[in-house]
Amino acid sequence: MNLTKMNKGLDFLREKYGAKAGEITIKDGHCYVGATPLLPGRMERKIVELKKMTENGTLEGVSTLRFASFAQKGADAEALLAKELDLAAYLGASDVTRVMAVANGSAINVLAKLANDVNVSVEVGAGLPRREAAYDRHEIIAKRGVACDQTVDTHTPHASIRVSNAKGMEEFTDVDTELFGLTYEEVWNVRAAFALLQGRASAKVWKAAWAKATKAAALAFAADKAKAAKTIAVKKGLDTNQSIKVSEVR
Repeated sequence: MNLTKMNKGLDFLREKYGAKAGEITIKDGHCYVGATPLLPGRMERKIVELKKMTENGTLEGVSTLRFASFAQKGADAEALLAKELDLAAYLGASDVTRVMAVANGSAINVLAKLANDVNVSVEVGAGLPRREAAYDRHEIIAKRGVACDQTVDTHTPHASIRVSNAKGMEEFTDVDTELFGLTYEEVWNVRAAFALLQGRASAKVWKAAWAKATKAAALAFAADKAKAAKTIAVKKGLDTNQSIKVSEVR
């Protein structure tokens, strides 16, 4: 990720729409604003739309979440899993309370249970070739309705523009007209930072949510080693799975 380009994009949004000062930093591969970890997955348009479906009656009685995420060799599988478990809690509107996992090298398969009894399965792998683009898939199965953020029966995201030149085939998919030229990952980190600086997202909520996600991911790897499920006590208090008010202008 290019911090200079990301902070330039963030400054553009701040100046255009108004937001308090702040900049993005990176620590251990994760983006922060100050001491607050960003949750860019919650800002992705496809996740926003899935969240709406769980709240507006399109999907009734969510029962199962089926997620998958694959990245290049060398990626942090535990961090990838933490992101997916956070999205499971967010889309399922309830905290993770139990995890069981089987790991093999850079891959791990996880079965989890949310406090509201929703079942979760997550497949994570960090073994793609260096030049292969990372991809993920999120499917929600309900008593009435099914929703997925990828085309049916494929994990591969589509590119809006393909160019054949001396370098071979190049693909471009700009997902934000105000942040043109940034990569997919950079766009949503900038949008997450902007939401935080505008007060549409809560630093307190995001800190708590990321702490829960990283704990659940660590326990999943511990469950694999112990060959036994791990439980997570849910404490009453802050709801970390509320919807984020999305900026109307994109």
